[in-house]
Amino acid sequence: MTGSWRLFLLCSLLQGAGCNAAEFEALMPERVTTLRGSCVTVPCSFTVRDGFEDKLHPGCISIWRKDKKSFSTTTLKGNLKAYNCTTTFNDVLEDNGQYDLRIDCGDPLKYNFEENPVTIRIKGLPDAPRLTPPKEPVVEGTPVELGCSAPSYCHTHPPTVTWTPALGLSTQLQQDDTVTSTLTFNASHLHHGNNVSCTAAYYIPSGNRTVTSTRYQLSISYAPRNTSAVGSPCLPAREGGCLNLTCTSHANPAVSEFTWYRIHGEHILKIGTGSSLSSQLWNANDVFFCEARNKIGTEKSDVFKIDIQSKLIQNRINPELGDVSKCF
Repeated sequence: MTGSWRLFLLCSLLQGAGCNAAEFEALMPERVTTLRGSCVTVPCSFTVRDGFEDKLHPGCISIWRKDKKSFSTTTLKGNLKAYNCTTTFNDVLEDNGQYDLRIDCGDPLKYNFEENPVTIRIKGLPDAPRLTPPKEPVVEGTPVELGCSAPSYCHTHPPTVTWTPALGLSTQLQQDDTVTSTLTFNASHLHHGNNVSCTAAYYIPSGNRTVTSTRYQLSISYAPRNTSAVGSPCLPAREGGCLNLTCTSHANPAVSEFTWYRIHGEHILKIGTGSSLSSQLWNANDVFFCEARNKIGTEKSDVFKIDIQSKLIQNRINPELGDVSKCF
């Protein structure tokens, strides 16, 4: 691999950083963030002055310094011979500490990269996880997928992401500095309006535990459910009198149309629309039911049957009452 091509690859690791093939230069972010007592990995690469490339060897060591004093609690992740100085800082306790890199390969290659230090910032609390809702409106009976992404400040101690309630199968994946959990379940009308939370638990190597969470309210579209028809007779309750009918149903979106039917012998007759309806009582065994509809679907209620006595029978029971009768 040529020196210029190697330099291009190194510069590509950190876009926007200046690169000079003829000079010593460390390429790393200006700032990284972690939790107190945790670790953080600093991506790092470097270049050396022309003529020093062959001085890099497996015995080279990296030394990170703070205030020109060695900082020992680090772990080199990269390969210095490949110009990779990526390092994990362990047990970080001081906020806004600035650290620079020294490469020591023995004479003549010893260099302090003081021009581009990295600042390590400490957060008191981790950022709340980011919950990704479903991409499309969710309809009952279809699979639902929720995503939850939490920052991973320390690769050796990534957060554990959990879901409450545990509605289905969850999987967790760590990628770079982010941990993502995916929850998959089948939508039910029972889930509508319920809250689901994703929680990220951070376990600090020193033994502390920090928890943060994000909540989301589920919205499930479903056809009418629990449709019910009830009625109460007008007074006096008799053949030829009236019956006040009421139809109720649960649905999302809300019911757009209620339709009423009367069963007369072997015939089913449509008698009106609306959640409330007044109908005339034809005989002593009138039977009614309603149907609720929204854009998802329909549902019929159980039949509602009212037993009444004819005027003739009622008058025989108590002729003094005339047309006044008891509600059954």
